[in-house]
Amino acid sequence: MCPSRLGRSRLLALLVFLALACATGKSAAPPPLHPAAVRLQEEALALAPLDDAASLERAVALLDEASRVEPRLYQARADRALVELLVAAARREGARLGSGDALMQSGRDLRERVLDDLRPLVREHAGDPAVVRALAVYYGLEGNAAQTAILVARSRAARGSDPWIDFAEEAAAVRNASPETAALRLAAFAASHSGVLRARVMLARAQLDLSRTADALLTLDEILAANPGHDLAQELKARTLAPPPASVTVVPPVPQDGPTPRPTGYLPHKPSSSSGDAARGSPASP
Repeated sequence: MCPSRLGRSRLLALLVFLALACATGKSAAPPPLHPAAVRLQEEALALAPLDDAASLERAVALLDEASRVEPRLYQARADRALVELLVAAARREGARLGSGDALMQSGRDLRERVLDDLRPLVREHAGDPAVVRALAVYYGLEGNAAQTAILVARSRAARGSDPWIDFAEEAAAVRNASPETAALRLAAFAASHSGVLRARVMLARAQLDLSRTADALLTLDEILAANPGHDLAQELKARTLAPPPASVTVVPPVPQDGPTPRPTGYLPHKPSSSSGDAARGSPASP
């Protein structure tokens, strides 16, 4: 074989190899995610900011369905964790309103279960924005400012602004601030993130802690104007407007004035008729 033919054969072989490699690479690429699952995930994320119990429960159900339709959509599991963290925090806030220790414990148990669900996602997809976002909200609600700051910086470097990342940062800050500072920060956050109703609930609570009842009622009315079904805001407003519980004062019995007790003794007896006659003397006998 002449050198020119040999060179052409090698070139042809190389082209065939490259074509096969490209074909293999294309076939190895994962198919696109199921569009119905993606729509379910987006619908759930739109419900989460409404923050009432029914919306959060519906969001969890939608995310479960998204994971069933498309098991590869692990971001739906991360978003489910975020929603359930809001549910857990709402239960703990409800317990503060006097709903009992059982509700408080339920919130704590749910929070720990969510953390267990997040651990494998963090191990396998540590840099995914949805996973980072859920973990940031966990640390933010717990007031862990150091861990929250790391996750916030990582998220913003990867994808810029995200309302839930901003919320996580704010939640961590106000947990470690004075009531006055917390109220100021939350008011500013609510003004720039009006759709995140959980921040407004936190603002109303801070205002009540400062005895700013009129401001708290105004904040609660704003929440209910945005979402009339917000059950936590309804309960907080009802308790704020409720009259103080009636107090019963026990009055000790008033002593009654009576006759001065006298020492006991013998009382004189009324003389009988016979003894009376003897005392007066009998008439003389004739």
